[in-house]
Amino acid sequence: MAKSFHELSSRAQLIVFVLLSVLTAGGAWQVLLSPMGTELETRRTYQQLVDSNLTSARAVAGRLPQVEREVRELELALHQTTAVIPDEKDPQDVLRHLHELASMSMLNLASFSPKPIVSKPQYAEWPIEIGFEGNFHDLGTFFGRIATMSRLMSVTNLKIQTRQRQNGRGTVSVSCLATTFVFKKDPAPAVAGDRP
Repeated sequence: MAKSFHELSSRAQLIVFVLLSVLTAGGAWQVLLSPMGTELETRRTYQQLVDSNLTSARAVAGRLPQVEREVRELELALHQTTAVIPDEKDPQDVLRHLHELASMSMLNLASFSPKPIVSKPQYAEWPIEIGFEGNFHDLGTFFGRIATMSRLMSVTNLKIQTRQRQNGRGTVSVSCLATTFVFKKDPAPAVAGDRP
């Protein structure tokens, strides 16, 4: 028959007390401490993630001066490029430069006829049909000056005709297609089928 707790020997009472204490501690662990352990583990994982992000951010911050220097260099290169390939079409500027170069080379600018712009992905070609009259050697000087211009210009379709002046000196009449280039600030986005 079952005995009451008080009727048990002191050794049996101690064993029952120890067992009940263990069961109570195990229940308290499951109910109170186990969720806290899970939350602690979650917070440790989050802290490791934050530490990793902080390390990455410090690495990026360490590269910041180098990146800023590269940006300044690229901006300078872009500025120099826009001097060679301007970002807007200015017919008066081109005409003035060609007229100055022709005058310095002792040539007469006979004609200046802009043609339609040919659009490319990052720039546009602006062809101009021009005509000159003067001495053959002066023509060479003129083309040499075009080659050293700050603005990029290509000369094609060169046609030269010679004539004799009444004073016996030979002259040339020249027509050519001078193509200058205009930089596009916002190039057209690539079409899905285009390859880079």
